[in-house]
Amino acid sequence: MTELPPLDGMEFSALLTAEGVAQLDSRFVGHLQATAPTLHGRLLRYRAGGVQGRPLEVSGLLLELAPVVEAFLASALFGIEAELDALRAEHRGHDPVFAFKREWVQKRARKSRDESQWTFAELESWLDGVLAESGLDDGDRELAVARFASELDPRAADDERSIRLLQWCKLALTDPQAMAAVSGWSSFRLPGKIDHANLVPMQRDDSGEAARLRASPERWRLRDGFELTDRRMSRRAVQSEVDYCVYCHEHDGDFCSKGFPEKKKQPELGYKVDPLGVTLTGCPLEEKISEMHLLKRDGHVIAALAVAMVDNPVVPATGHRICNDCMKGCIYQKQDPVNIPEIETGVLTDVLSLPWGVEIYDLLTRWNPLRAEQYCLQPWNGRRVLIAGMGPAGFTMAHYLTMEGCAVVGIEGLKVEPLPETLLSQPVRDWSSLEESLDERILLGFGGVAEYGITVRWDKNFLKLIYLTLLRRPTFQVAGGVRFGGTITLEDAWELGFDHVCIATGAGYPRVIPMGNSLARGMRQANDFLMALQLTGAGKTSSIANLQVRLPAVVIGGGLTGVDTATEVQAYYIKQVEKTLDRYERLAKEQGEESVRRGLNAEDGEILDEFLAHGRAVRAEREHAAAEGRAPDFVTLLQSWGGVTVAYRKGMNASPAYVRNHEELIKATEEGLYYAEGLDPIHAVLDDHGHVKEVIFREMESREGRWFATNRETVIPARAVLVAAGTVPNTIYEHEYPGTLEMDGNHYRTHVEHAQGLQPVEPAEHVKSEEVGPFTSYSDDGRTVSFLGDTHPVFNGSVVKAIASAKRSYPDVMRALSHLSEPDRAEEGYRGFRAQMRDLFTATVVEVDRSNPAVVELWVRAPMAARKFRPGQFFRLQTFETTSPVVEGTRLQVPLMTVSGTGIRGDEIRLMVLQWGAAPRIAGRLQAGDELVLMGPTGAATEMPDGETVLVVAGRWGAAVMHDIGTELRARGNRVLYLAAFGQASDVDHQDELEAGADQVIWATARGPQIVPGRPQDVSVEATDMVALLRSYADGGIGPAEGGIALSEVSRIMVMGGTGLLRGFQQALEGSLKDCFPDNVMAVGTVGSPMQCMLKGVCSQCLQWQRDPETGKRTRAVFSCAEQDQPLAWIDLDNLAARQQQNRLADRLTGQWVDHVLRSSSAAC
Repeated sequence: MTELPPLDGMEFSALLTAEGVAQLDSRFVGHLQATAPTLHGRLLRYRAGGVQGRPLEVSGLLLELAPVVEAFLASALFGIEAELDALRAEHRGHDPVFAFKREWVQKRARKSRDESQWTFAELESWLDGVLAESGLDDGDRELAVARFASELDPRAADDERSIRLLQWCKLALTDPQAMAAVSGWSSFRLPGKIDHANLVPMQRDDSGEAARLRASPERWRLRDGFELTDRRMSRRAVQSEVDYCVYCHEHDGDFCSKGFPEKKKQPELGYKVDPLGVTLTGCPLEEKISEMHLLKRDGHVIAALAVAMVDNPVVPATGHRICNDCMKGCIYQKQDPVNIPEIETGVLTDVLSLPWGVEIYDLLTRWNPLRAEQYCLQPWNGRRVLIAGMGPAGFTMAHYLTMEGCAVVGIEGLKVEPLPETLLSQPVRDWSSLEESLDERILLGFGGVAEYGITVRWDKNFLKLIYLTLLRRPTFQVAGGVRFGGTITLEDAWELGFDHVCIATGAGYPRVIPMGNSLARGMRQANDFLMALQLTGAGKTSSIANLQVRLPAVVIGGGLTGVDTATEVQAYYIKQVEKTLDRYERLAKEQGEESVRRGLNAEDGEILDEFLAHGRAVRAEREHAAAEGRAPDFVTLLQSWGGVTVAYRKGMNASPAYVRNHEELIKATEEGLYYAEGLDPIHAVLDDHGHVKEVIFREMESREGRWFATNRETVIPARAVLVAAGTVPNTIYEHEYPGTLEMDGNHYRTHVEHAQGLQPVEPAEHVKSEEVGPFTSYSDDGRTVSFLGDTHPVFNGSVVKAIASAKRSYPDVMRALSHLSEPDRAEEGYRGFRAQMRDLFTATVVEVDRSNPAVVELWVRAPMAARKFRPGQFFRLQTFETTSPVVEGTRLQVPLMTVSGTGIRGDEIRLMVLQWGAAPRIAGRLQAGDELVLMGPTGAATEMPDGETVLVVAGRWGAAVMHDIGTELRARGNRVLYLAAFGQASDVDHQDELEAGADQVIWATARGPQIVPGRPQDVSVEATDMVALLRSYADGGIGPAEGGIALSEVSRIMVMGGTGLLRGFQQALEGSLKDCFPDNVMAVGTVGSPMQCMLKGVCSQCLQWQRDPETGKRTRAVFSCAEQDQPLAWIDLDNLAARQQQNRLADRLTGQWVDHVLRSSSAAC
């Protein structure tokens, strides 16, 4: 039976509803009236807006009311008074340490100039004795010393004990042996002076060809894998930070929250700017930080959390390793600020550590009496809002709008895993039951950039907590694998009954660096790497996702994305070579090394040997470390293999990471990274196999604060190059539907809504500006579209600013909704709407045909995707991690694969899954009834002419696309000549459909028997050279006796096949086939780039160079998931071939491994 908290006699399910929350609030207000009538009156006045604009009065009320809320929750609802009292006592139990720090360490020992009469060893021995005599527990030596010190007077010059203790303290601050003895003690962690020019301690490293910087070895943190890398401060250390705070709210000087003004009494002067050029706006949310600290100091942890959640209800998404705007605005500007993010996260984890802590947080998101507004969840108000993007901006807006009673449907282009139904309907007693080790956690997909862009420096279990709170909302639902602009458009939203759309799709279009051999093999965009690692699952031991990386590696770019990429490349490389070695050895044991290596070319054999050697070195280091009782040191190994270098075109202290969050740069360099300053990349040098081997940089130099190019060059070895040169806002919708949303530079133009309608405004100066312009230019019958987070010019760049965008914008959205006609609030109307949304956005396998061993035919019911599909488009297919079986430690999940739509049947889409590679093999095992992710449609629909003669040349996978394209071409009055190239006759699937899509077919197989034509005008031959075959057709060597389509009549050529086929026709149309076609014939090639997100400009794995056919020079890089059909002459096929082979070795080994696992799975059955 499920354990339940008392809940004041209420049902748990009731507290998930607006009605239940209203009942709870009524009980609390009644309780307050009976026990504290004056406070009750102040609360009612607060809710009525009577103290608006009086911050000191608000602070006073909250500090008095919050402990009452805490007591009510602890006693009446959750029955945890004893546990809460124990936690409060633990908090106050640290007070002697902080008194000792103030009185002995800071005031006296630090300032003492007296020479010690004793050695530290002598003083330690003495201290051991007096602690024992005093009966103080030496198990917590710091506390024992502090308690001993409390019995003494530090000013007593004639007390030998005081003199000895003061000398001991002084040595603990200055003597290396003594400092080691008190390492980690809060009492000896003193604030240092801030030198903005030297915030990140580094030393010069001359071991390579280029001058680089690195952290000194004694500062290295020995990381191993993808578990949480920062376990956060101890509770005492957090309390020490609280004690360091001066509680500035008491005089309305809490600049950490409100921003640091130029002059406090002249707010019109704006905010101060620090020496790095950062405007000190303080917390973008204006969280009540100082008040939270005061309550935390006194051990009122639930009260502290409730106060923080007044302005920051999604507090799990902020805090430690996420934001630092508050620290930059702290009153301490010349010395280290209070570590507010650690405190904030500490407050949250304190509450989560309590029994029912998850439920306390969850309830405070729906009911928080400390809020003047939105203190209670409201019932459905009849309004329906679509939020595109479930990152920090999107999920925060979902919170605010559901609190107002809006029905919110969140759509997310990424795969979003479901949560167990029991979590949604039953209370969670222990936070530990929700926590997962980050290296093996289910990749939920919820959280957008917080899921795939932020590394394991941050505890992503917090995302699950936010996800859970939203899924429990009666008017919220989320659909993954839904692309805004593909699966659903603005017009679709209005047709489905939505009243407003919020665009929270984040950043897009990573910048491509115009350097020689850009996007060569071994070179990726940082977003591509991070998404493959943290969302597709390449970093997990159980995953079959492939991500091939070699060392040495260079990350180009000085922002936080570049820094995060660098740390993760190091961690992933160790994981990669270990996994490669393990799987290789197991395969070799089963089938022999020769069999495993069969088919590898010379380069892949060399890379495999490299990975195996490195994997054995990693294994040996683990064994040595275990024998010596220490953590394995992979930093030394990584650096011996070339390591990872961050290269930036300016100095480190001018980099975005340094300026915005130097703390993260410090943490990253502690993992053993190299940093190269003043280097601008100009050319990637390739080896004999066409793989990157080094990067040539132009040296830059600084003069009077500006950086200029020199004529000097530097070469850095690099087998992997990852580019993190920044992004621009995601405005893909406007690119797909020009003229819909007015642009202002690279972002949507900001608008405000007045009674007269939308009015354009200039982008605000910062997040605290009075008017931020949350609306786009779109207006249709009163319906508007807002935009948030990284899409917005004011709120881009950080998680907390994205969250602030929702807080600032939701009142404007509600006002806009109020101008619409009165809605229908009938409950049955919402139930029907909810069921409709679930149905439209769910993809379910309805039929599987495995009759052809070479291809599995899937029919998938996906109503909205089927409705939007056009011939030529494709989908991203994935299966859910939560429902995928694990065999031999391998999860048989489709990480992702590209599949083309090949037919529509009502709400159903047909997919042809060719059985090549690991993921298609697993997809082929799907059963009717299985739910999956079918993101799309994406890509561009094939451009269809009218009344022309079209030649389609298609290989095996192109034939799948031809099922739809041919039919559509003929329906538009075109004549279609189809050259169909197959390996063998048995590869043909649905020959009748292919014939129906063409007026004439030339069937070609690489080996016999030949395909038997079904019509007199069609011919069948055995051939491998399609160019020569077409030349023969043009010359009359093959073809029907009469009635064939002449090539001279062809006005458009579509080539759909592998790189070899594209290359053959690209060359032949300027050579052997040129005289066969009219001079103005249009030739289009379908580019089969590797793809990942398929969201048209986010991950950039599909980036493909185009070239000028006359000069051969590259012109631009395009996202081929958005423009897969490109002018054939423009396609840089050398680049395409390189992109397709990025993971060649990994793909091959994984394919063999999956074959092995599937054999084991079949044997077990």
